[in-house]
Amino acid sequence: PDMPLDILIAVITAVQSMGYGIILGALGIIIAKRIGLWRDDVRIESKPAVLTAIVAVLAGAAMILFDILFFAKYSEAISNSYANKPSVVYILATVTYGAVIEEIMLRLFWMSLVAFILHKMLDKGESPSAAVLVAANVISATLFAAGHLPATFMMIGNSPIIIARCFLLNGGIGLALGYLYRKHGLRYAMMAHGGAHIVSKLIWVIFI
Repeated sequence: PDMPLDILIAVITAVQSMGYGIILGALGIIIAKRIGLWRDDVRIESKPAVLTAIVAVLAGAAMILFDILFFAKYSEAISNSYANKPSVVYILATVTYGAVIEEIMLRLFWMSLVAFILHKMLDKGESPSAAVLVAANVISATLFAAGHLPATFMMIGNSPIIIARCFLLNGGIGLALGYLYRKHGLRYAMMAHGGAHIVSKLIWVIFI
């Protein structure tokens, strides 16, 4: 029998995402090693892990609370987006895609690439300066937010308040994830990203 269209689209999207992740991940590792952002140590240390957990909880809560307490008052589309509870499949998809694919593309690849380019253009030393790394984080966080616009427009429409919401929430969270990547390594950014989605969906399922 023919595969249902929605399942076919999901499979194609998953395969494409995996391809992007593998290619950009390999390039990202090469670039990150050149500028000192790659860490071979895979151990989870207590202090960064605590910070990661704090970021995950605050970011996950912010995703929901800003919508419910502020943005929903100005956009009926945002309010209506919480009418139905998220499915288990949807939760798993957002957690895995966000924590793995988005972190590989936005932090490991794009942030490293921007830092590498700015370092070659602006720095005189062998290692990128703090200013260059901060600038790379801001740029990658902005790209991270902008990358959410097409899906956001498709799900809840297009308006100035929705665009502002996307850049405020996704951009702000992207800055925190970039900080974790820069200071402690990609694994902590991945854990915080996945944790934020879990926290936000639990709040949605239990309290809304």
